This record gives sequence, structure tokens and C-alpha cells, in this order.
Amino acid sequence: MNNEIKKFKVTISLINIVLFLIIFVFVTKINSVYNKYALKVEEFKKLEQSLQEYVNSITQNNGSEIAVYVKDLSTEYEIKINSDKRIPSASLVKIPIMAAVYYLVDQGKLSLNEKLVYKKKYRCGGSGIIKRSRYGTKFTVKELVDLMITLSDNVATHMLIDRIGIKNLNKIFKDLGLKNTNIDRFVMDLSARDKGIENYTTAEDMSLLLEKMYRGKLVSKEASIEMLLTMLKQRISDRIPKRLPLYVAVAHKTGLMRNVCHDAGIVYTNNGDFIICVLTYNINPQLAKDIIADVAYMTYCIYDKNYVEEKGEKVVDDTTNTDIGDDTGGN
Repeated sequence: MNNEIKKFKVTISLINIVLFLIIFVFVTKINSVYNKYALKVEEFKKLEQSLQEYVNSITQNNGSEIAVYVKDLSTEYEIKINSDKRIPSASLVKIPIMAAVYYLVDQGKLSLNEKLVYKKKYRCGGSGIIKRSRYGTKFTVKELVDLMITLSDNVATHMLIDRIGIKNLNKIFKDLGLKNTNIDRFVMDLSARDKGIENYTTAEDMSLLLEKMYRGKLVSKEASIEMLLTMLKQRISDRIPKRLPLYVAVAHKTGLMRNVCHDAGIVYTNNGDFIICVLTYNINPQLAKDIIADVAYMTYCIYDKNYVEEKGEKVVDDTTNTDIGDDTGGN
């Protein structure tokens, strides 16, 4: 009997030791995660102050505007600077148009394999390659979405807008949760723009779509993955990715028209991912592109402290870091 009691006590002691070790390791890991979380939040607070000062130094008393939204996707810490300001969207509207396509596909009202015919009425200037095709050429909806995002093809965009309908697009935008994004004209309908008819969005609205996409909740998990893969193939890389290492993946979409220059996307790093949306108004296009690149670089430095841009050395490859189209092309 005594031996059995001794064995029981030994067993209990061993169990207690094992439990202690498990709890110790668990608490240590929790503390480690908490410390990293607290450190990143502190760094983001400093970044927020730096970005606010940077924006103020550019926009003070000159009629220009810069809207910034940055979000760390692990801590969910947000930086908002004029992020709810409505600004002409230019080609950023192509992100919700893509989402609307997948929304209709999910409802069985549209097929990615459906073919649309390129007609004369769709022809327009600016970025894209379809405009060089013969009238009557057919493109699948999926091909049009890819061209609309990766090359910011304006003809592809007009074909999709015409297929879905402006009224229906605005309804779907609301259904997707967008509060301040509208489409009241074709992207390259410059005569309508000159009459004051404009498409608007905000940095917050764009970030909402991007985060839903990132978390697999924009329409569906499968649709979110397809949309992200399309945005990862973006060919216009002279803004968010400009000062980042070439190995960093960025899923993004640009926007460029008279008085506006934008970029919105998700940056994937080894130490966490973040959303960044920068919209500019009434700023020289080249300066605006540099501003967007600066904001992205300042944010990225939190995630990779070993990355230092050598003075005078180009960080990007000119073959992939150029605009496709011109400054009036909506890219």
C-alpha cells in the first residue's frame, strides 16, 4: 500500500512539473508576443507623427491634399491622415469594379468566361493595349479584369462598366461596404468630367476592400485569392514599390489623372504585412509619385530595419518600374 502511495505521489509530482513547464513556456511565448506587439505599436505611433509632419510640410497653405491610410495587419494599428477625404478616384475605381465582377459571378449573374466584343464606342486614350486591337475582337471577362488591373487598361474598364451598368455598380459598391465611393461616369469620359461629373473614393474605402480581400472575406475566399493574385501582377510600379526591395511582394493598384495621383495596396514582408493607401490631389505627378514612395518606404522600415537604401543607388529595376501610358491616361 505504501509503495502505491509513493508511486502516486511521484506521478503527481511529475505531472506538476510537466504542467509547470508547459505554463512557463506558454507565458514566455505570450510575453514575447506581447513585447513584440507593444514595440510595433510604439513604432507605429512614431511613424504616425512623422507622416503627419511630412504631409503638413507638403500641403500647408498651397491647396494640395494628401490622404494616407496605413494598417498593420497583425496588430491592426491604423494611421489615418485625411483618410475619409473624398478625392477623385481615377483608376482606383478599378479595384471595386473588379470586386463587383466577382460579386456578380458569385451570384451566378456573370461568368468569367463570358466573352465581350471590343466596339468602337469603347475606344479611348490613356493606358492599356486593347485600343490597338481590331474592332470585333472578343475578350473574356477574366481577361478584361486582368488587363484592367495589371495594365490599367481603360478600354477593358469601359467594356466591364458597360456590361454591368453604372447604376448597378453603385449599388454593388454599397453592398460591399463602401461608404464614399461612387462611379457616375466612364473613367475616360473627359467631357463628363469637365462638366463636374466625377468618380470619388477615400483612402479608408480602398483599405476596406483590401483588408477584406487579404482576410478572404471580399465576396468569398476563392474570389479574394483570385483578386489578390491579379493585383500582385501589377505592372505599374513607380509608387508604393519604388523604394522597396525587389523581393518584396506588393498587391496594388494605381490611379493617375489630371490633378490626382494615387496608389493603394498590400505589402507583404517577412515580419508582417501592411495595407497602405495614399491619395494625392493638386500635386505635380512626379512629386506625388515620390511622396507615395516615401510613405511606403517609411512604413516598410518598421518591418525591415536591415534594409538601407544606399545613397545614389537605384533600388528598383527600370524595366519594371515605369508607367504604362501617359499622365492623362488614368493609370
